[in-house]
Amino acid sequence: MKVTRIKKLMISGISAVTNNELEMSEENGKIAQLWEDYFANDVYKKTFDKANSDFMYGVYSNYDSDVNGNYKITVGVEVTKAKNAIVIEDKKYLVFTKKGELPMVVVELWEEIWDYFEKNSDYERSFEVDFEKYAKEDEIEIYVSIK
Repeated sequence: MKVTRIKKLMISGISAVTNNELEMSEENGKIAQLWEDYFANDVYKKTFDKANSDFMYGVYSNYDSDVNGNYKITVGVEVTKAKNAIVIEDKKYLVFTKKGELPMVVVELWEEIWDYFEKNSDYERSFEVDFEKYAKEDEIEIYVSIK
């Protein structure tokens, strides 16, 4: 785990609104279906102004409140223009990394993150924009916005 600052990152893709309670039930969760839709509908090929990046992102934004509230999840890629993109500017992040088989490694790492913030007061989540960066086939980085 490390602290870093993101100067500017723009992500464009498809989105849905959900919450952690919905995501805990297989029949009501929206995130897995959103990923499936992204690939099934070739959203990558339809995305304009893609950056020279091989990374995929899962972006959590528009938090209603905290870990229990609704949020917007966007699956996408980095782009060079802000039109129709989520723009992350000058934000401080705590970065968590884990290797393992997708998609279970994502769930496991989020559980570790929730546990970390429940037990530690060194950093406080800001619930602004968090994101998952899929750097390799078997490794994920999760960037959690902090105050």
